[in-house]
Amino acid sequence: MNWTTIYVTGRAGFQTEVRKKLEHADVNYMPGYIDNSSNRVTHDLLWLDDKTDVRVLKEAIGSKIIWKYRLRFYTSLEAFVEAQEKPASDTQGLTAEEWDMIAAMRDSA
Repeated sequence: MNWTTIYVTGRAGFQTEVRKKLEHADVNYMPGYIDNSSNRVTHDLLWLDDKTDVRVLKEAIGSKIIWKYRLRFYTSLEAFVEAQEKPASDTQGLTAEEWDMIAAMRDSA
């Protein structure tokens, strides 16, 4: 059996809900780990059986969770890294100091 690497990004806290959904789904996957050193973007790594389509993974997770956490799925490391380096349209112009303040506010809430 071969495995396909799937990179998932989204709002903070999505990993727990995604893992709960996948535990009860009929999807052959293995959880992975990526160091989340950035406070701005939360991401996760999954290995999916290469015979399973990403669409099946998304259906197992469910649209409610995908929309709630604004999940994005990447099947290549290049696309994942490019998305991490490209600033989102609604966050342009924020400095590193402003991002740190936002992270501090989120942590205190």
